[in-house]
Amino acid sequence: MSGRKEWEDLRLRTAERFGEESVFGEGPLDAGLAIVGEAPGREEVEKGRPFVGSAGRLLDRLLEDAGIDRREVYVTNIVKVRPTEKSGGRTRNRPPRAAEIREGLDVLREELGIVKPDVLALLGATPARALIKKSLTLGSDRGTIFHSTLGPPALATYHPAYLLRIKGTGEDYDRLWREVVEDLALARKRVGGRS
Repeated sequence: MSGRKEWEDLRLRTAERFGEESVFGEGPLDAGLAIVGEAPGREEVEKGRPFVGSAGRLLDRLLEDAGIDRREVYVTNIVKVRPTEKSGGRTRNRPPRAAEIREGLDVLREELGIVKPDVLALLGATPARALIKKSLTLGSDRGTIFHSTLGPPALATYHPAYLLRIKGTGEDYDRLWREVVEDLALARKRVGGRS
């Protein structure tokens, strides 16, 4: 079975398992770099694609600053459905629960087994703790290459949604922007086994 057929079969099985609102990864199946986020948001569910909302648009700019063409990167999430909760009569995103992460890992393991990236860039604490180590903290461990539980080396960095949340709050947005760009550039350098 070709990689494309395996990927398509997995995408269909994932939709059957999690429902039509599940969001599967996208990108070249021979990508050297795979970016793994936490879970899709409202816009991702509406469009059926990962990282197309405001955080995705910010990710595109971060990638560009790091010298990375998004079209050459495989982009996915650890959880394939949008975790939500009702708050004040509105539906809001919430962090994924442990069971949702475990279910997502089942799919992600197979998904990245088809893509076989050289390196993973993990956006946010959820994928970093699930794929590197539970005690990981972005403040001290971001930008470090670790062994991942899925095989390829991985580094963790801040999620673009976090940058959106702190913009204009007095936090050091510009410093964090530079750190994320540096982290993504480091991941790019590891593609093809280069150090």
